[in-house]
Amino acid sequence: MEDRLPRKLAAVLYADVAGYSRLTGDDEDATHRTLNKYLDLFSQSIESHNGQVMHYAGDAILARFEAAVDALSCASVVQQQFAENNEDLPEERKLHFRIGLNLGDVIEDRGEIYGDGVNIAARLESLAEPGGICVSDAIRSAVQKKLDLEYEELGDQSLKNIEEPVRAYRVLMDARSSTASGGKGVESSPASLGFSLPERPSVAILPFKSLGSDPDHGYLADGIRLGIQAELIQLPELFLIHGIAPNAYREKDATALSEGTELGARYVLEGAVQQAGDRVRATVQLTDVPTGQTIWAERYDRVLEDVFKLQDEITWKVITSLNVKLQKSEMGRIWFGRLTDPKAQEYFYRGTSHLYALNKEDNSIARQMLEDLYRVQPDSVIGPSNISVTHYLDAALGWTDTPEESYKQAAKWAKIAMQYEDNNGLGYAIFGFLQYLKGNYDEALAICAKGAELRSSCPLAHGMLGLVRNYYGDARAAVKHLRQALQLERVYPSWLIDSLATAYRDCGEVELSISAAKESLRLDPEKNDARLILCSDYQLSADHEQAQRIAEEIVNSDPKFRLSTYAERQPYKNQAALERVIESLRATGLPE
Repeated sequence: MEDRLPRKLAAVLYADVAGYSRLTGDDEDATHRTLNKYLDLFSQSIESHNGQVMHYAGDAILARFEAAVDALSCASVVQQQFAENNEDLPEERKLHFRIGLNLGDVIEDRGEIYGDGVNIAARLESLAEPGGICVSDAIRSAVQKKLDLEYEELGDQSLKNIEEPVRAYRVLMDARSSTASGGKGVESSPASLGFSLPERPSVAILPFKSLGSDPDHGYLADGIRLGIQAELIQLPELFLIHGIAPNAYREKDATALSEGTELGARYVLEGAVQQAGDRVRATVQLTDVPTGQTIWAERYDRVLEDVFKLQDEITWKVITSLNVKLQKSEMGRIWFGRLTDPKAQEYFYRGTSHLYALNKEDNSIARQMLEDLYRVQPDSVIGPSNISVTHYLDAALGWTDTPEESYKQAAKWAKIAMQYEDNNGLGYAIFGFLQYLKGNYDEALAICAKGAELRSSCPLAHGMLGLVRNYYGDARAAVKHLRQALQLERVYPSWLIDSLATAYRDCGEVELSISAAKESLRLDPEKNDARLILCSDYQLSADHEQAQRIAEEIVNSDPKFRLSTYAERQPYKNQAALERVIESLRATGLPE
């Protein structure tokens, strides 16, 4: 008996175009050109989702992924992109792919894959609707709630040449939900920009509830939660969902399971805090979302001056419960800048509570508190690093009439923060960005890289590094950091998506840039930044009709727009890269 061929588990994607023969009969050349464009977009998305194209056959494509969540995320993203692209095409040229997905054993030989794992994916593709996705129960079970998608059960299906029936599900492509957040960002699925969670444990820390009748003590619950976040955000072994995303759940009466599922978190930390005189009582629990199990729950009773020790205990419980292994250097770094002065501790908790409210008035109050913190305990990096952030926010979010002065103050305090031996990395992220604004590219890149190293789960640090890398001339590396920043953020600010769209365009992935720019416009239709990216995208992809249409929208939105002014605000190190963008916009007739 011959040895059985080796097999391996893989997520398999099989797709082809519905009604392709009819389309080629109507206009073979035009259909083939559109198909090539869509297949290029498909292969780019497969690669960006850690997959590999195994085979092309006319209008069909076969791909393999290591993880089911990557395969389904890729499929949902490309179907969304194809639907958007089809809007710009006449009816006779629209291409609708059907996609089948399966998780099963495959045989790999000479660069091809075979076996029932592949055959089932191909049979499921035939059950999908044009523009839709059909998945096996193995895929649905593996993905669970990691993506914000819903399914319609199709029952057990008898598939040709497959011995056992396969339970199949149709993915409901229009079931995604998104909620506007003040015109600046949207809480949405990571799949909407092609994101899946990384392998490291993902944790969301929900706003701690403040118990008791005194509303003035609410700052303590916020401060404890944000203090724990400040420690965990520096651990590369954890994927910490940024604190702003869970803020949306502050007033909701929901469970850790529902909130964790919406945020795409594997684990949720929640708690309640009550202050009574000089004592603090807290209850905290950590929940495993997929299993619905409480990993641990503790009740604490401490004197007020021991609140930082309480933070340390909770942080250590999270780390040990998730089996996170710390390096010696990390153990010394995450418990940094200990605030030993009781007044400094109060200023920290009050200041960070106001800082995360993210509005002009609270930002000003936060700065006063943090300046008081620095005054009473100047040996801690917490004060200057966060003061720097308040000045940066004033300038970046238009909360001041003198942005140059705010940036100057942000640089001053960031530079102070960078001098501390025990460092939280925040000053590096801010100061590096400000050096980039001055055109000091080499220094900016090195400083931002240090900030991202110290703050491995910080969307601001990775966003700044990605932005600087792109204008430095390394667009492909910029995409990596900007995608990581958006994964961490989960409430997508339009400036980050604009930066991702710019980086996609500058590294030649124009179709992905178009999708990102459209997403940015959906979040903030009033901003012209995304329109300018989209206009250059269409011109670079030779879709001159669409480029002209967007150019007209730009001028109608801002009659004073001039290319020369726009060019001055694009700080590319390589002037040839800048000229490529400006020339593409100039070709649309935008005013000089």
